[in-house]
Amino acid sequence: MTKFDRKIYHNSDIKYKLSLINHVQYIFDLCGIEEKVIHVLPTEQIDKKFSNKRLDFVVECESGNIYDIEFESLSVTENTLEKTWNYAKGLICKYDNDIYSLIIALSENNKFYEKQIGTTTHKPILLEMKKINGDEHLNNIKKKVNDNKELTSHDCAIIETIPDMKNTKKPEIVLEELCNLIKNGKINAENRTKLQATMWLNIDKYIKNLEKRNELMEMIDVEKSQKSEFFKWQEEYGKYREKEGKKEGKIEGKIEGKKEGRIEGKIEGKKEGRIEGKIEGKIEIIKELLKSMTPKEIAEKTNIPITEIQKIAEQ
Repeated sequence: MTKFDRKIYHNSDIKYKLSLINHVQYIFDLCGIEEKVIHVLPTEQIDKKFSNKRLDFVVECESGNIYDIEFESLSVTENTLEKTWNYAKGLICKYDNDIYSLIIALSENNKFYEKQIGTTTHKPILLEMKKINGDEHLNNIKKKVNDNKELTSHDCAIIETIPDMKNTKKPEIVLEELCNLIKNGKINAENRTKLQATMWLNIDKYIKNLEKRNELMEMIDVEKSQKSEFFKWQEEYGKYREKEGKKEGKIEGKIEGKKEGRIEGKIEGKKEGRIEGKIEGKIEIIKELLKSMTPKEIAEKTNIPITEIQKIAEQ
């Protein structure tokens, strides 16, 4: 797997974590699971070998049932089943509740497995995004925009995930249509902010042409709202981790050293919950972005002088 591939898969993982923080009930609706989510639970597990593991997302429902929600960018295999079984065992030890596993699969080639352990059957729920009709969802959103109806939080969740569904049009065309809908649709400020974050990750995943990327980001005002909105998704993710009581840890094996409420993910060094667009405090951000982007691309996305970025790259 190339560095670019790893970056894409990591971005998909971040996007679905962010989507779940904002719209977890939507995923249950997609699966046809008649449950009402009431709590987001801690995802950190320490096994008998004192190894630290991080589940993707865990929620408790009104019924008392607990769901471990995992994302799989590659095909679902028997290894996926083994991973979710180990996670389920950890949750069983921690909670006196019924535990269920839900796998969100982004690939088309998945195999369904179940594991029999004595009298216990581990049978995860599989949500295959490529089996959902993206054209139908896109047309429904278009109709609401054309009828001048305000897009709800649920509509925004649909918009975020349409690119991963089964579409007859190419991803770049679907994304351009979605960005147009975001630009022209009636969306309140909070939902628009969340969409700017997740759609940036969609653009980053599906659009390889830099000029087209910039065009779509400008269409939904990602660059103009950089200080207050472009990094908003990281604040939300940071708040989620802080609620779990996470301190000085790692996020998905990608970044170490989170201290005093610093945001984890792609960017470190954010202090006191604000990014003011200054070089100070952004050195770690630039270093992380340099792993997958050129200095020129970073300069275009952040408005930081390319000379400053090149200095950091040479350190």
